[in-house]
Amino acid sequence: MRPVPSAMLRQVARRRVNPALRTLVSSAKRLNSEETPKTQQHMSELLQDAFRLESHEKQRIFSFKHPNAGSEKDFTKVELSDPAWLKAEPEYLKLQSPMHGYAAFPYYYLRDFCKCPRCVDPHSKQRSFRTSDIPAKIYPRQIEWNGFSLKIKWANDIPGYDDDHVSSLDIESLKAGPMNTHDNVSTATKPFHWGSKLMQGIQHWVSFDDYMSNDAKFAESMRNLQRLGLIFVKDIPKSRELVKKISERMGPVRNSFYGETWDVKTVPQAKNVAYTNQFLGFHMDLLYMNEPPGYQLLHCLENSCEGGESLFADSFRAASIMRKQFPSEYKTLTKRLFGFEYMHNDHIYSNVRPLFELDKMTDRIRNVNYSPPFQSPVPKYMNADGASNHVNFKAWRQALKTFTRLLESNSSVFQLKLNPGECVIFANRRIVHARNQFNTASGSRWLAGAYVDEDALLSTFATNARKFPAEWSASDPSKTGKKLLIQLQSEKEEAVKALREYNARKAEAEAAHENSQAVPAEKEG
Repeated sequence: MRPVPSAMLRQVARRRVNPALRTLVSSAKRLNSEETPKTQQHMSELLQDAFRLESHEKQRIFSFKHPNAGSEKDFTKVELSDPAWLKAEPEYLKLQSPMHGYAAFPYYYLRDFCKCPRCVDPHSKQRSFRTSDIPAKIYPRQIEWNGFSLKIKWANDIPGYDDDHVSSLDIESLKAGPMNTHDNVSTATKPFHWGSKLMQGIQHWVSFDDYMSNDAKFAESMRNLQRLGLIFVKDIPKSRELVKKISERMGPVRNSFYGETWDVKTVPQAKNVAYTNQFLGFHMDLLYMNEPPGYQLLHCLENSCEGGESLFADSFRAASIMRKQFPSEYKTLTKRLFGFEYMHNDHIYSNVRPLFELDKMTDRIRNVNYSPPFQSPVPKYMNADGASNHVNFKAWRQALKTFTRLLESNSSVFQLKLNPGECVIFANRRIVHARNQFNTASGSRWLAGAYVDEDALLSTFATNARKFPAEWSASDPSKTGKKLLIQLQSEKEEAVKALREYNARKAEAEAAHENSQAVPAEKEG
């Protein structure tokens, strides 16, 4: 066969190899004089592969000796579908494709990710191996890679697995990693922050019948609950028992010393301010417990008295504003601990938490802990040496005042009066809730409540996203919320512009008035 000109080989190589490696074949001078022998050998292999690409446009099959191979006769067979690319390192497999870009994965990660029927029982979904069983020197003896899916047969596999074992993996799952239902960073799952006007435009209501019987409508509701932390159910028959059924649609009801369900109405000598007709400020429930409930339900059975409106605010939004505009105060509230307590004859609970609780992996807000009605005296602040330290109280107090001001501003508070047959569901450690004072002389107010743990809702969110992907995506509140945000921003800019023009005209009028009132000085004679 006639030799292929080197210029043609370099041109082919530029089209086929990883863009990051193109500089290796960009100059014959570099190839011949500047590169080390190891690089020159690697370039020779690339050029040879480029020739094979000319002959096998759709599929490339070749073999190489992996650095971890024990015998000179042990070769790793590779089958690539054009235009995918890979490179095997001693510890990593590097992959690239036009659709998914570049990624590098350790061999232990690829082996640990295997979910074939031999590795994960199809029925129980339990793994049949331990991560510690993976040999340190595991490497692939056969690889198939088409840019989307990866198949590997392993050399030095886990003991008990024969040569027929194949790990079938897809690149999207590998890059995403194991499912994390606590994810609050990715675009699809992070909280969608809202203020008063935004919630007025995107509040989600679902009928009781749809919530209980229509799986697709229920999925839409859960999507809004996941992103907004607040939804409403309407048209509920008058029954004290239905709050439990509404709760159980999401997950098991959380029991506490209040019971599985409880009533919010005025009682004499109440053991909780919620059981009076007084104003109840913003707070979250049961923060004095080791695991506060994740979600709360309040089903309105009666509300005929004057007052008693429910108030809600997004504490994550307030925290986000603080992080951007008051970073030092934000940091203070992630460090300094607050105390929470419930001290009664039959029940004593206490706990300490920072106001802003961060996710250890992402450093983003995981929970907010805010409940002034159930706050204990200020816990001692201990230095590293164990000495008590209260010198930072002023800075801590100022940070707390900033958060409170943001939380209680008119732009934050969403208010409505629940009518009989309506139920609100909200994230207990994100959405603060409050209640206006009401007059029991002119009517009655009765709400039935329940709690559901966060784990149950995280599972419900994940399963509904999988079962109803179209409805899940279409009902994302950010789709309409972002449009409304743009509209509100435009209205705000117009209002600011109008205010500036008014102030300018007012200043001109005042200046003209002052000039007209001025008395000219008499000329000297």
